[in-house]
Amino acid sequence: MDEYYHHFLTSMSGVGGYFPSNPEELSMSTMPGYHVPISGTMMQNPYHNLGHLGTYPDQSHLHASKTGKGCKKGNRDCVYPDPPASKSSKSKDNNTSQKTSPKSSNEGDDADMDRVTNSLQTILDEDEPEELSSEERSDSQLSGSKATGSSNRNVTTRQSTESLSPDGIKDSSPSVSTGGSSVTVAPSIDLNIPTDGRADWSHLPLDYQHYLNYFVENITSFHYSIMHDADDFFGTILPSLAVQHEPLLNAVVGFATYHATLQNPAGKLQDFLKYYNKSVTLLLESINRKEMNNILNLITILQLLTIEEYFGDWINLMGHQKAAFQVIRKIFTPDTVMHTPVGRACIDWYTRYDCYVAIMGGFPTDLPREWFNRMNEYNESQLGASPDEFRWKISSRSTQLRSISYDMSMLYARGSRGQIGPEDFTKEHKRITNELLEWKSTWDAALSVPEYLVTDFSYQRDVVPGDIVNPYMLGLLYEQPLFTNTLITTEWTSIMIMHLSQSSDIPAEQVFIEMAKHAYTICQYFETVEFWPLKPKGALIPLQPCISIAALFLPRDSRHQMWVRRKFALLDTMGFIHPTTRRIKMAHLFRDPSCAHWWLPNDEGLTPILQAIRTFADERNTAAVNAQQENIREVRHLFAKMEAAELALTAGNDVTGMS
Repeated sequence: MDEYYHHFLTSMSGVGGYFPSNPEELSMSTMPGYHVPISGTMMQNPYHNLGHLGTYPDQSHLHASKTGKGCKKGNRDCVYPDPPASKSSKSKDNNTSQKTSPKSSNEGDDADMDRVTNSLQTILDEDEPEELSSEERSDSQLSGSKATGSSNRNVTTRQSTESLSPDGIKDSSPSVSTGGSSVTVAPSIDLNIPTDGRADWSHLPLDYQHYLNYFVENITSFHYSIMHDADDFFGTILPSLAVQHEPLLNAVVGFATYHATLQNPAGKLQDFLKYYNKSVTLLLESINRKEMNNILNLITILQLLTIEEYFGDWINLMGHQKAAFQVIRKIFTPDTVMHTPVGRACIDWYTRYDCYVAIMGGFPTDLPREWFNRMNEYNESQLGASPDEFRWKISSRSTQLRSISYDMSMLYARGSRGQIGPEDFTKEHKRITNELLEWKSTWDAALSVPEYLVTDFSYQRDVVPGDIVNPYMLGLLYEQPLFTNTLITTEWTSIMIMHLSQSSDIPAEQVFIEMAKHAYTICQYFETVEFWPLKPKGALIPLQPCISIAALFLPRDSRHQMWVRRKFALLDTMGFIHPTTRRIKMAHLFRDPSCAHWWLPNDEGLTPILQAIRTFADERNTAAVNAQQENIREVRHLFAKMEAAELALTAGNDVTGMS
């Protein structure tokens, strides 16, 4: 993984038009004793080599990144190509007096920088080193973390016997013999999480302090599309870990800066890029020092992955995803990952992408079923020990839906590769359908208690001609601690649309009608959350994939189209960018070329900073798209189902969703 990810990060470092004013800035550290000379290439084209951007991934990009020279594992292809050829990455001299100038780091790297790295790291085959057993990995696991600050959390800590170096990572890694081969074991590290729920970052520069404060006050798990954060990882633990590891610090501060910049009329893209680029280049140095396999770097990768999702950059997103997968396999087992709040948060964070990308692209998840089983078993055991705690009821329900998503991805992958016959496919499809329906109908009664339903709609506005749903219907909106009911029901509905799109034994027109009904339900939930004055910050972000899927199955009249366009514009202003490729596709669907420029007439809501971010995103997309990827556009199987159904439907179809 190190060689591929080194090349991948090198292609990303210095991107986006932010250039430090002097070489010294490249080596400046925000942490005492943490000096890393930056060697990432500074690129002349400010928007060079940036990947595809989409509301959801372009299927051609997914397949381009996932297919190539493969091995065989069971009955599925292991389709990760060899990493691109690159110069050997020698560890840099860690002497704190040495600094690397932009000129020296640029020399000889132009060819590497111009190459679009769509291929991903080759997965270990049977003839490669085996994964470590649970015992062999015991020393490499995160030993625990203190986490308080939430009334429903009671977490114990076992401190590691190893000590941290100034950068938060040990300088050496032991080796374990596994059948004649040597496998590097990630070192154990201490994580200092304050018991009062708030880390001290008063020693950091003022800009870092400012954006960390902004993060704590304004960023929630919903900004990460995590609907349930049982241990308050994103509110308490993540900023505490960021202070201990400079690559993560810059990634977290960059994420906060991105959101703050969007809300600032005078905001500049460079305000975000300087932290983002520094995180990338610091992570690159961790690879150079062979120090990638630890929990702090894993979280850094996941944070960078999230940023790529906001840009709709699924090529770069999958590059980080593959790296995260390799680190997870080296520092965790399915059992140990559930032992700490940090491990549980990481696996929840990662598996969301693993399942989502796999379903949209038609290939298997990277993690096998065992990991999902352990997530379910852990939550069930906690629920058995504390049967009245909402957080375990919600966690259990969430992981159950994630496991169903895993089953869906495996079925679709087998179907797309001809590894399952039509009859068996239909049988398994029906089984999953029944699982989805059972999940929806068997909620714990405690999660539906009426006392948490929102019944005060005094904020209700008058009906206007552009409305397509009633967002004030009783029974849809829950307040905390059951607000996740509203979000996860919307997610379930979008999953049903995806699953229906793969049905093979139902007439296309009937499938389309059912998907249209689900689409209206998603629209209703989305607007219910949107109009609620007391909604948590970031609450609409987890619904972004849902509304994007729903938009494909609404009527094509101007009223519905403008409703959808306003929601897309809203999401853009929140930082979830719809790139040009996606806008062109929707412009074709709506038969309105103006969508390719912006969703709303007269550039309504298109602020200068948003325009700059979109330009940045579009340039990345242009650099990453090649001829092969142009052949198939956004989520081909969804559009194929939609187009086939529309041909079968009569013009008088009057599916309605008004409540």
